[in-house]
Amino acid sequence: MIATNNEGKFIEFEKFFEGKASLESFKSIGKKSPKEPHKTFLENALEKARHASLITSLPSIADDSGLVVDYLGGLPGVRSARFASVSSGKKRQQDEENIKKLLECMRPAKTFAQRRCRFITMIVALKSHDDPDPIVSRGVWEGVVAFEPKGEKGFGYDPIFYLPEEKKTAGQLLLHEKNEVSHRGKALKKISAELFLRFEK
Repeated sequence: MIATNNEGKFIEFEKFFEGKASLESFKSIGKKSPKEPHKTFLENALEKARHASLITSLPSIADDSGLVVDYLGGLPGVRSARFASVSSGKKRQQDEENIKKLLECMRPAKTFAQRRCRFITMIVALKSHDDPDPIVSRGVWEGVVAFEPKGEKGFGYDPIFYLPEEKKTAGQLLLHEKNEVSHRGKALKKISAELFLRFEK
């Protein structure tokens, strides 16, 4: 069970586990994600993983991730998905509004040195909802906030997450390229062997 309703995120998990595991998401079973009331990515990931295992009786994997911008003192951080308030519930519209708000906040920052940022993810895997020994992994992806959106791929802040070494935004990367270098891809690679060993028992 992948503890998410985010279709873009679920696609990344599907690509990583392709041919190795059968996956479900909150969306595929018609359930809503739990609230994410905590101030850290780790606590929110654990909350989602426990909830997913509890309602499905399946092993679960959850990540909580977000964009941390130095110029903004770490914002949007754990509130990345809800940085701008949009009531329609449409993910693409929410993403667009989040990007718009972030670019407005970053307007005074004129150089890449001022616009350093990183995607952070904390991934938690549980064999059951009361698993006393969660598998935990952290992934980091360094970049800068672009001055304007570029690219139609990915989701969230990908169109404004600029990679100077690639001269592209995350929104311009193909899925397999993104999974090779992204925060989520790095975190999953760290624990993939342990995941299969634990969940096959």
